[in-house]
Amino acid sequence: MQVWSKLFAKSPFKPLIKHAEVVIQTVETLEKAIELWERGEYETMREYARKVDDLEDFADRIKEEIRDSLSSKLFMPVNRGDILRYLHMQDKIADAAEDTAKWLLVKKPDGIPMEVKKCISEMAGESIKAAKLVYDAIVQMDIVIESGFSETEIKKEYEIVKAIESVENRIDDFDTKLMQYVFEHEEEISWGMGMYILNIARTLSNISDKAKDSAERIRLMMNK
Repeated sequence: MQVWSKLFAKSPFKPLIKHAEVVIQTVETLEKAIELWERGEYETMREYARKVDDLEDFADRIKEEIRDSLSSKLFMPVNRGDILRYLHMQDKIADAAEDTAKWLLVKKPDGIPMEVKKCISEMAGESIKAAKLVYDAIVQMDIVIESGFSETEIKKEYEIVKAIESVENRIDDFDTKLMQYVFEHEEEISWGMGMYILNIARTLSNISDKAKDSAERIRLMMNK
């Protein structure tokens, strides 16, 4: 706990960056699992999917340690409640990645058309891009604080936030495309396969949704 307190003394965002590093490891491991899933290398894919679960647990433990260490006695340039709400949102990115990994482990996707696999793979790439931008955003927020809220650094932060929102919009398009495919081919796709496809899409979409929520929290902190 003392380590986190020391980090908070330097900046309220240093511990959040440490947590974000583990979140990034979680989504990058999921990215590798989906690449293997698309190629049909299911046994190796399962190893990576299980690593996602382990990393999400690690991110959760760090979150709890940070919450326990965030004393109300610490003087900070941003509200303690805002930091905790942001931390919660950032952690939800790892949760969503874990949900996707669980669906990858449910079954071998035998019979899924290559165009569906490709769409899911592209959707995953965009979702993970959104999560990586959140890391960039929290690092930049630390720079904003250290600069004394310099207008130049604030402008850079807003550019990252806008980029996250743009990625989230592209993911919505992928989500819609997959839903349309499942319903247009309902005579060919079993109920179980349709649910499998749509739940992978839903959980991938959740990654970008939580990234957008995190970005919105950063925007609110800057506006205060």
